[in-house]
Amino acid sequence: EHFVCSAKSGTIRRSVDEGEQILFQGGTRHQSVALVVSLKPEIQRAYVASIKHSASRKYGFVRTLLLCPIHYFVCVGAPSCITKMFSLANSGEIDEIGALHANPALLPDYHIRQSIKQIVAVVVTITVVHLFLLQVFRSRLPKNASPNDESAWKSSYQLTNLLINLFLGVIGIYHYYFVIPHPAPTLAEKVEGWESLSIFSNLQIGYQLWAIPVGYFFVGEAPAMLLHHVQVVVVGCLSAFFTNGFRYVTPFFYGLIEISSVPLSIMNHFKSNANLRKEQPGAYTAVRIIFAVTFLTVRFFMWLPNIFDWLKMCVLLCYTCNNATCHAGLGLSMLAGVGLTVLQLIWAAKIIEGLLKLAAGGSKKQKILSDKKD
Repeated sequence: EHFVCSAKSGTIRRSVDEGEQILFQGGTRHQSVALVVSLKPEIQRAYVASIKHSASRKYGFVRTLLLCPIHYFVCVGAPSCITKMFSLANSGEIDEIGALHANPALLPDYHIRQSIKQIVAVVVTITVVHLFLLQVFRSRLPKNASPNDESAWKSSYQLTNLLINLFLGVIGIYHYYFVIPHPAPTLAEKVEGWESLSIFSNLQIGYQLWAIPVGYFFVGEAPAMLLHHVQVVVVGCLSAFFTNGFRYVTPFFYGLIEISSVPLSIMNHFKSNANLRKEQPGAYTAVRIIFAVTFLTVRFFMWLPNIFDWLKMCVLLCYTCNNATCHAGLGLSMLAGVGLTVLQLIWAAKIIEGLLKLAAGGSKKQKILSDKKD
């Protein structure tokens, strides 16, 4: 649990009590956050402390602790609880991440204006391309078909998605393997910097802002996909507009993983065209297998370690926040990140189930053919 320290909920002290110790502390020269615990096994108590350093001619720098209690310790001995809570991060990592709160919350105004212009340009460009493709598919409809025929909308939507995802996937793969260093030089560089990579978040935000209304009003896209679009916009805004925006990971999350959506677009085209499936069953099966392998590779096996590392950085940054706005913004981004992960796991389970059914169906078909030969 996270507590926002206030004079009403906290206890103001000049120092820690006897038998207590500041385990971790990080922040700026004027204000920091610390974890204060009791080292006595019989006392299950800990505090999140907001520490303000005030200058004084007589006493130098005087430290004031505003302590907010944490009441959820359930294991025996406070030190063992702390070990469990911070087994994935050491004090140096917490200090390094906590120091990032000294950065301005938002990127410079000129950068934000540039990002907004790029997002608008992406929405307009995709809309123009989609409308052109829509007219192409409408022109291929039978003369007695309605101009608002759903098949033209779906086909143009799927082809537009294919082109966008192919572009994002290719540039994402290039940046992930040839531009950004692995591992990152410092922990802080996973959180701040890399402003040039905000183009990935701008592309994704613009793409999703186009996909939400088209998918909802004209294509009848599934609720899970619409939720996915909204969650991508939320996490995309963190990278596009905030100084601590985790842009180091954007080539993977906003670029590379979209390569799995290329065979998905082709597969969806087959699904919406029964005649095409009957005419080319082998091609349909091949596309399904390619999609399954690609999806499980990038959105399961590669996704999980990358999202775990991202969530760890988010938790550390959120833990060292010193105001409610910081907690709320990072909390919303983490919620969207967890939601996207849940969707990936649900889709991965469905894909594995589909592969098993495909394998079982193939085995049954071979058995029937062998029986006929006998």
